[in-house]
Amino acid sequence: MQSMILQSALNHLLEAHQIDIRPLDGKTVYFSLQDLPIAVNFICTNDRIFVTTDATINADVDIKLKSNVFLKLIQGEDLTELLRQDKIMIHGDVKTAQLLVDLLQQVEFDFEEALSKFTGDIVAHQVGKIAKKFKSSDNSLASIKDKITNFLITPKRFH
Repeated sequence: MQSMILQSALNHLLEAHQIDIRPLDGKTVYFSLQDLPIAVNFICTNDRIFVTTDATINADVDIKLKSNVFLKLIQGEDLTELLRQDKIMIHGDVKTAQLLVDLLQQVEFDFEEALSKFTGDIVAHQVGKIAKKFKSSDNSLASIKDKITNFLITPKRFH
């Protein structure tokens, strides 16, 4: 189910931002977040990205990183620098990984704006503040769990 949601979201973003994925045509990227239960294959074909959790697929490149590093990549941080710092593990075709990063950096997505349609502005803004703290934290998963717990238990005192 999560792979279908991710697939729909990715293809919607590609279409909305008119991003050309032809440089990745015929490529398969295995992508895993080490601190969250996300491990998927992105299969790029026919100007679309198909997402699967099939572990038997041979990928052109295998990318493993933490969620805060992924957010840094999307925000434009240099892939080469993150590789030098050992924050990303890439096995396989590095050029394919760079193409994927370049495409992701073309997407402008306002998370707070999208969330506010479902939760209202106040909740979306608070979640946005949590996400900003999450991005700068070394222990991302523990940090975000703590912040969400604090917000849900004592929302008036949450900063």
